[in-house]
Amino acid sequence: MSEKPKIIVFCCNWSVYPGLQLSQLPPSAVDDSGVEYIITMCSGRVSPELVVEAFANGAWGVMVTGCPPGECDHEGNYNMRRRMTLLINTLEQLNICPERIALDWFSASEAAKLEKAVNKLTKKITEFGPINSAVEQG
Repeated sequence: MSEKPKIIVFCCNWSVYPGLQLSQLPPSAVDDSGVEYIITMCSGRVSPELVVEAFANGAWGVMVTGCPPGECDHEGNYNMRRRMTLLINTLEQLNICPERIALDWFSASEAAKLEKAVNKLTKKITEFGPINSAVEQG
């Protein structure tokens, strides 16, 4: 497949973003692999509507990152974890495979772990190909 996947990664400003700034990963731009990093104030601020909008605007996959459990000062990671059930149900109703979304936790020093997780998601999403809601199967 010649087309590169478009992956949106919502990164918590308080968890992995400081490490992203020091790493080789581009903090808020589309890199050569088609991954776009969007910095949010908290994973809890990533609404299901934002995720659906990312898919509607051509994303093949979406990852939401936040502070590890017990490390979030805002409890956003718990809010996002609860929203995932709603989000998965919504994606299924839109004929979008729920495996196209990932939720993971990273601390400030884990930019390399984030890169590994993004690469894993990108590989899986590349195998799925772009979303065609009329044909997508869950």
